[in-house]
Amino acid sequence: MDTSTGSADASALLAAEYSALIDNALDLMVVHDGAGRILRVNAAARALLGYEPEELAGRHYTDLLDPGQHAEARAIEASLHGDCPERTDVALRVRRKDGSVIQMASAARWSASHRRMFVTARDVTGQQQAREALLRSEAALGSMLESIGDAFFAIDSNWRLTYANRKAAAFVGVDAAESIGKPLLEVAPDLQHSPSLPRYQRAMQTRQADAFEVFWEPGQVWIEARVYPHADGISVYFHEITAKREAEHALKKSEQRFRKLFNQAGDSVMIVDGALRIVSVNDRACARFGYSRDEFLGMLATDVNFGFPEGRALLAGLRAGQAQLLRTDKRCKDGTSFPAEVQISRFDDEGEEYFLAVIRDLSDRAEAERQLRESERRFREVIEMTPAGYLLAGRDGALQDVNPALCALSGYPREMLLALRLDDLFVSCPLPTLDVWDAGPATVQGVEAVLQHRHGYHIHVLFNGSIKRDDEGRALSLTGLMTDITGRKAAENRLQELATHDTLTGLPNRALLGERVQQMLDAAPYGSSVAVMFLDLDRFKEVNDSFGHESGDVLLCEVASRLRKVIRPTDIIARLGGDEFVVAAHCATGQAAAARIADKLLDVLTAPIAVGGIDVIVGASIGISMYPQDAQTRELLFQTADTAMYRAKNSGRNRYRFFEPEMTVATRERMALEVSLRPALARGEFELHYQPRYALDGMALIGMEALIRWNHPERGQVSPQQFIGIAEETGLIVPIGRWVLREACARTRRLMDDYGTRVMVSVNVSARQLAQPGFAAEVCAALADSGLPPACLELELTESALIEDIEHTASMLRELKRLGIRIAVDDFGTGYSGLAYLRRFPIDVLKLDRSFVTQQDENVSTFDFVKAFVDMAHALNMEVVAEGVETQEVCDFLRAARCDQAQGYYLARPMRLGQLRALVGSQPPPKEG
Repeated sequence: MDTSTGSADASALLAAEYSALIDNALDLMVVHDGAGRILRVNAAARALLGYEPEELAGRHYTDLLDPGQHAEARAIEASLHGDCPERTDVALRVRRKDGSVIQMASAARWSASHRRMFVTARDVTGQQQAREALLRSEAALGSMLESIGDAFFAIDSNWRLTYANRKAAAFVGVDAAESIGKPLLEVAPDLQHSPSLPRYQRAMQTRQADAFEVFWEPGQVWIEARVYPHADGISVYFHEITAKREAEHALKKSEQRFRKLFNQAGDSVMIVDGALRIVSVNDRACARFGYSRDEFLGMLATDVNFGFPEGRALLAGLRAGQAQLLRTDKRCKDGTSFPAEVQISRFDDEGEEYFLAVIRDLSDRAEAERQLRESERRFREVIEMTPAGYLLAGRDGALQDVNPALCALSGYPREMLLALRLDDLFVSCPLPTLDVWDAGPATVQGVEAVLQHRHGYHIHVLFNGSIKRDDEGRALSLTGLMTDITGRKAAENRLQELATHDTLTGLPNRALLGERVQQMLDAAPYGSSVAVMFLDLDRFKEVNDSFGHESGDVLLCEVASRLRKVIRPTDIIARLGGDEFVVAAHCATGQAAAARIADKLLDVLTAPIAVGGIDVIVGASIGISMYPQDAQTRELLFQTADTAMYRAKNSGRNRYRFFEPEMTVATRERMALEVSLRPALARGEFELHYQPRYALDGMALIGMEALIRWNHPERGQVSPQQFIGIAEETGLIVPIGRWVLREACARTRRLMDDYGTRVMVSVNVSARQLAQPGFAAEVCAALADSGLPPACLELELTESALIEDIEHTASMLRELKRLGIRIAVDDFGTGYSGLAYLRRFPIDVLKLDRSFVTQQDENVSTFDFVKAFVDMAHALNMEVVAEGVETQEVCDFLRAARCDQAQGYYLARPMRLGQLRALVGSQPPPKEG
């Protein structure tokens, strides 16, 4: 029998099991060499750090550490290489792939024989945060809650202990500090079988306060508990009442048991005769005052009092059967004193008059009151210094208190504000009426409101409010805090305006035009006509070439202004882009009415326009399509009007033409292009060009955008603008896009291998591709076949692709994100989507259209707008890439606005693969970590 073979098989099996154990471990396991280069990482890196294990191979371990800990890490490494080859107490701040920092507890061992460092680590961020929460809780509540007479603890809605004072901790025999954050039943397991637990559970569920007495079996004591629900759990006050219950029982049976209860009372008790001689005291009195019982029996009650009132009125009240409650100071044997609450009652014993005085030491209460006053003083200081506006309003809505920040926000001095009501100060308020106060929610968080400034203008604020109610639920007062968000609202409104309007002329853009034309068609009465007119300026290109783009922009603005003046309020005018405008109008008399409108448009456009000090006449070619005669859908109206416009331009310009069915030459031309497009992929007629992308901080090359080009065998190079639309409509974009994706991944992988550098490639994805159920699998296959790391691939989507099928898109993007790739939105702000969609999709990058940084606006400066846009994106954990950067000034401007990356002709034009390789080869090598 060959035992060596069996031994080898067993060793292999054992090695496989060890490998599976390591890769399935929840803790991070790392092996690196003596130089600190990572050799192997187990699969836990994916969950803990966001990296695939192979992404970390070859990197220096300090790449994963917070930069501020590098020196400490190297010192630890040196000790491990020296006289201390093993450490189990290393705390590290580790930076995850997404940039967030987590706290990890790690252990390390240096094997000199293997020349390897073996490290294990686990995420203790949650534990660290819990400890910090404990410290804050102790700092805020400790002084007050430790001074109250009762034992106190609080738990959250998850039944975890959030606070316990020393009395509560001692009651169950635990350390208060060590118990915070633990489940209640873990701290006090005896509660599981105690009648107290159902009462706590009911208070947690019903949100109703409760009070009860219960026997505590483990300590054989009776306690009185009071339970108060709060926003996230319950608070419990309790104290032992065993003595009281036993005293009640003892009083019924015998004087001996009464004496025992008398001596065990928690308060000092004295019995004084009619001559104010002390005839009896309990043990508590002896302990508190410092006198023995024999010493007390020779004293008068006045001997331990400071100014105790002995007037006839007091005696008369007592003799009338009225107990008296006094607040005074008591003197001890050692000369010290303490504040006390004294309840005095009179009783007769066999005809003799006696007075019973129960003396409660108020030292703890006085200290608590002092701390409360100090807390109120600090609260007042905080309110006065906080930058948020603060108000307190009574039930009638009148302002009772304000802080300086609200005075500055509203423009009113304090005296004037306190003379106002809520409805005087607010244009809209989230808690406007008493009905809402009494029946609505007790708090509102992060609700927008509008404040009326003293000078009349409106200020948008973010309002947080809390209503104080009495025990019957009746509102007593409103406390509110608010911060000014007027600037943010202006930026949001501007973003919305830019999303639906042309930034140059202020006219509706293509997205808004489509909505309004559809509304016009839906509202058109039966038998009526709607004209859609496409206008293309005849000499705009000449003006642009002769006078420059700025003069061209002046011309476009003047054209827009003239068109506005001649159309009716019910008509629609929009700019599609470039020198193309669209007018849509109801035409009661059909073509005749449309012709009159077209004549007016030509008249205003043939009048001279001053450009660069010279009068020019641009004129226009107008194509007109009539609904429902020429087309019955919005899309066909646009298409037929566009066809008619080209016929007008080909007919001599500066005229209009109505659509006629024979205007199909352009359509046939387009069909010919489609016929050529179908076999283009199989014939290898496509190639990719690449436009580099740079980080604005340091101007390092970080990647490139892959751009498709078609080398037609007869037409030469065909512009993507000519064939991409055809590919989209015919579905050819799916195989073409698949080729682009695989080609870009393969070329980028080879580029990285040849030059030893890491770059990212950005690939455009159409709505058609995104709609394919197997698109994520195609991306996965392209990455696997090319060997390109997922983090080096970025997919660019248009806004229209995002919202074509929102639910499918969100699901597909989440599936793509799980692969580890990046998602970018191209030309953000120029399409159809709204800001709300940014939170629906897992987007990494927003690509800012060039129009946002090249146009000026009289209301919001370009810098302020772009800065607000970048800040918004950063707040959503997204990067911003500016497109179309053509000057150094724009580059500097974007850097000042904290924009992350840029691409454009100033930085680099799209280039062939050979040029890209030369560019990458000329880059300096990456710095060592």
